[in-house]
Amino acid sequence: MQLKYSKLIPTPSYKYLALTSSAISILATALDRGAVNIVLPNISERFSTDIPTVQWVSIIYLLLVAVMLLPMGRLSDIVGKKQVIVAGLITFTVGGLLCSVSPYFWTLLFGRLMQGIGGAMIQGTSFLIAVDSFGEEQRGKSVGLVLIFVGIGNILGPAIGGTLASIAGWRSVFVFTSLITTIGVFLASTTLRNESHNKEKIEGLDWIGTLFCILMLIFLLLGITMTTQTYFGFLNSYIFYAGSFLSVLLFIWRSLNSENPILEIRLFSKPIFALSVIANLLCFIGMGSVLFLLPFYLRYVQGLDPIEVGSVFIPAAITMSIISPISGRLSDRFGNNFFTTGGLISCAIGLSILATLDETSPIWLPYLGLIPASAGMGAFYGPNNSATLSQSNEKTQGAVIGFINLVRNSGNLISIPISVVLVTAIMESMGFRPDLSIVTDNSDPDLLKSFIKGMNVSFLVLAATTSLGAVISLYRPKTLTG
Repeated sequence: MQLKYSKLIPTPSYKYLALTSSAISILATALDRGAVNIVLPNISERFSTDIPTVQWVSIIYLLLVAVMLLPMGRLSDIVGKKQVIVAGLITFTVGGLLCSVSPYFWTLLFGRLMQGIGGAMIQGTSFLIAVDSFGEEQRGKSVGLVLIFVGIGNILGPAIGGTLASIAGWRSVFVFTSLITTIGVFLASTTLRNESHNKEKIEGLDWIGTLFCILMLIFLLLGITMTTQTYFGFLNSYIFYAGSFLSVLLFIWRSLNSENPILEIRLFSKPIFALSVIANLLCFIGMGSVLFLLPFYLRYVQGLDPIEVGSVFIPAAITMSIISPISGRLSDRFGNNFFTTGGLISCAIGLSILATLDETSPIWLPYLGLIPASAGMGAFYGPNNSATLSQSNEKTQGAVIGFINLVRNSGNLISIPISVVLVTAIMESMGFRPDLSIVTDNSDPDLLKSFIKGMNVSFLVLAATTSLGAVISLYRPKTLTG
C-alpha cells in the first residue's frame, strides 16, 4: 500500500496535524457522553418519559458504539482510515442535529443510534490515525497524546452540558457537539493522507462474522443490563448470556474458517496479545464503577451539591491527562512492562483507599484515592495498547484498535452491574431493599451505612481485579524489551 500526502499539508508537520484531527474527533465523543447524561432529566421532562425509559438515550448510544467498534475497525483496514473517520464524523453530526430538533422521543433515539454508529467509526479510527502518523517507534506516545483529549472531554462534558442546558436548553448540547464534529470533518478531509490501495490486495468484509460479532455483544450487554433488574429480569439475563456464548462459538468458528476474518483469532495464540487484552479488560472492570458509585457517596453521605461532586473528579482527570503522554513516550524508550504493571498497582492502591471511606471520612480522602487510581490508568493505557498493537500487522491494525476500544467499553459496562450486585446484596443482608434508588438525601443513617459497607466491599473486589491485571502484566517474552 502506498500513501499519498494531501497537497495541502507539508510532510514534516503531518503527524501533528493528523493528531489534531484525531484529537478533535475523539474529544467530541468524550464530551458527548458526559454532557448528554447531565441533560437526561430535562429530556425526560420534555417528552414526559420516566427515568428507565429516558436512560435509553445513553444506552442505545453505548450499545451501538460497543457492537460496531470491531466491524468499523476492520472496515478502516479495507477502505482506509480517512474514509471511515470522515464518514463517522458526518454520521455523528447528522445524528446530533437530528437529536437537537427531534419533535418525538423515537426520533431522538434514532438520532442517538446514528451517533452511536458514527462514534464507533470515530473512536477506533482516531487512535489508529495517531499511531500511523507517528510511526511504530512512537506508538505509546501517540496513544498517550490522544488520551489527553479523552481526559479533557471527561472533565468538561458534564460542566458544558449543565451550563448549556441552563442557558439555551438541552437541545443546545447536541448542537454544540455537532459543531465540534463539523470542525473535525473539515480537518480530517483536508489534513489526512489519502490511502491508495492496490486493488489486488483489497479484501472484503466478512459479513457473516460481523453478524455473529454484533449478536455476541448485543446478547452480552443486554444480559449485563438485566442482571441488576428484578428477579425475573435476573433470570432472563441467563437467556441472553446463553445467546452470547453461542454467538462467541459461532464467531470463533467463522473467524478460523474465513479468508478475511473480522478479527484474526489466531492473534490470541500470542501470549503478549492475549495477556495484554486480559489486563486491559481487568483494568476497566476495576475502574469502571468509580464514576458510578462515588457520586452516590459524595452526594448523599458527604452532602455535596452536584457542582461540588463534579469538582472532586477534576484533579484526578487532570492527573490522568498529564501522566498519559509521559507514560506513552517513556514506554517507547524503556518498554511497556514497568508502566503497565506499575499503573495497575497504582489503580489498586487508589481503589483500596476509596474502600476505607465512611460517614466520618474527611473530604480530602476521596481525592487521595482518586488521584493515584487515575494516574495509574494514565500510566497503563498507552503502553498496554502499544504492547497489544505490537503483535498485529498493517493489515489487521484497524481491527485490533477497534477490539482494544471494544474491550475498554465492555470493561466499563461490566463493572457497573458487578458493583450494583455487590452493593445491593450487602444492603439486603442488612435488612434493606436491594435498590440503589432508595439512597437519597433523606435516607435513614442505617441505610447509608449499609450502602457504604457495600461500596467498600465493591471497591475492595475491584482493587483485587486490578491487582490481578498487574500480575498478568508482569509477563513479557524474553525477545521483547517491553
